[in-house]
Amino acid sequence: MQAHSIRHGLLVACAVALAVGCGTEPPPLQDPAPKNWDDHTQGLPFVIGYEQGLERAQTEGKPAMMFVTTTWCGFCTKLAKESFNDPEVRGLLSKFVCVIVDGDEETDARTTLGADQGYPHVFFLAADGRNVGECLGYRPVDQFKPIVEQSLAAARGG
Repeated sequence: MQAHSIRHGLLVACAVALAVGCGTEPPPLQDPAPKNWDDHTQGLPFVIGYEQGLERAQTEGKPAMMFVTTTWCGFCTKLAKESFNDPEVRGLLSKFVCVIVDGDEETDARTTLGADQGYPHVFFLAADGRNVGECLGYRPVDQFKPIVEQSLAAARGG
């Protein structure tokens, strides 16, 4: 009976982790090598850094997609590999300035955005900086795409 309760508790914990994504704490051992964001950008033109991304969005008059992530977040990589490579999502993202916000290093930006619940956390901002949409945790393409579409419409005032 007790083993069943333990198994049930583990299953619930796993389901919660899958629904939300990675936590906010890095693994105990970090690689001291320079950060490589290739798995997170999937060949899309990303700006690295919150302030740089905001500036580019304002300069270009485009909305921004702020991808708050870390190099160690497996769910972030999964979101990027699946969603950023979907042709329709890729087309939608081309209408945004795509920005990597390093959740480990850019703690002020993470707090400003409200991204303290875990990773991945994606924010969609209008060119003037207004939050027009967000996605907390991993979502498959069929759930991520409508969030991007609605955020783009809201950024354009529609």
